[in-house]
Amino acid sequence: MKRTAERSVTEVRLVEAAVQLFSRNGFRGTSTRDIAQLADVNEATLFRYFARKIDLFWVAAESRLNRLKFGRELQSGMAKDLDPDIVVPLLASFMVENMSAHPELVRLLYVARFEVPGADTVFREHLGPMFDAIHAYFSRCAARGLIRDLDPAIATLGLAGAVSAHLNLYELFAENGERWDARAAAPLYAQFWLHGLQQNPRHGKARPVSQAQRARALQQNLS
Repeated sequence: MKRTAERSVTEVRLVEAAVQLFSRNGFRGTSTRDIAQLADVNEATLFRYFARKIDLFWVAAESRLNRLKFGRELQSGMAKDLDPDIVVPLLASFMVENMSAHPELVRLLYVARFEVPGADTVFREHLGPMFDAIHAYFSRCAARGLIRDLDPAIATLGLAGAVSAHLNLYELFAENGERWDARAAAPLYAQFWLHGLQQNPRHGKARPVSQAQRARALQQNLS
């Protein structure tokens, strides 16, 4: 039993070291020796757990991909076709909070896309169901006249891409190295995206919905 626990701890250390180094230096710029050194094991031990560097990369990436899960309110809100004024703020919070909490995931996705063969299959397996759910929700909203009649993929990928770019570029261009405030950014993204999705944005700003109003609407639909 003790040996099993030791193996488990060692594997976790290797995976966490791999996450740090692959996200920082890329796939080609990271060696198994570097990973073993950061995990405080010898390289031979690493190869007892992972026969190839690419195997370790995918375990590292999946350790972060598996943390992405819709909250109950967001999942239910999309499934029940609640108004975009309710769902979009939840969606913006989900994207902002996850990308802020796991910045290494975004970097690993970039590394995988440009350096690692087979990335498309893994992305589709882990992120495809989320994309499909958001895409279908926006498609239904457009059919009901709740948002513009546009390609739902633009609404889906546009929000994700904007949040990702903001996270990675904000501190580069912000004055005095100001850090990105995820909690403050989420409602601003929601307002911006609602305004862009609305049928007649020229008639005014996106309809503001208070947190209390969203909570009441969600409670009614979840009960």
